[in-house]
Amino acid sequence: MITEKSTIKCEAVFNEEHTHRFSWKRVWGKDNKGVAAVIMLNPAQSDDIVMDTTSSLVVNNIARLERFSGVEVLNLYSLLTSKLNFRWNSDEDLNQPENDGYIQKAAESSPCIIVAWGKSADTNKRIASRAKAVLGLLKPYQEKVHVISDGERDGLHPLTPSLRMQWTLKPFDWAAYEAAEAKAAETAKETAKNDTDQ
Repeated sequence: MITEKSTIKCEAVFNEEHTHRFSWKRVWGKDNKGVAAVIMLNPAQSDDIVMDTTSSLVVNNIARLERFSGVEVLNLYSLLTSKLNFRWNSDEDLNQPENDGYIQKAAESSPCIIVAWGKSADTNKRIASRAKAVLGLLKPYQEKVHVISDGERDGLHPLTPSLRMQWTLKPFDWAAYEAAEAKAAETAKETAKNDTDQ
């Protein structure tokens, strides 16, 4: 018979009203491999003890990679909510300024930054704008930025069924991202020009 014991350090950082969360951390290793930084969309109800489905999947998959001593979860938006409401909430309601500081601090200290907000930025202009701002914060650390892949698709969210049991990390494709941004800017410029000419 073998008894295995582990100690997991749990930490979460909230605003004083406990309505926004800036950082959620689980550290289990003593081997100094470093803590992976995973950036998702928004926090739900996980605190320093309680975990929801997404945070459980993140911890399990980071541990399975056997490359890190723990994980820090950060988000594009800091508001604690089960669903973001863009119709009724301003960007200021959804995200407090301190959030960027926690993202930058984690990006600087982590050996690996995992962009894991999924495909939501492809369909929502406000999320796309916020994602662009956060990627701007990550640009100085671009060699550390990765996405989650299931082997066929990249840039997935941890809740994606095909990768709930195993993550593959791939480097973020900065060249493709910058090309897409340049194309979008050119399209916007052409649209504005056409509107002016009419």
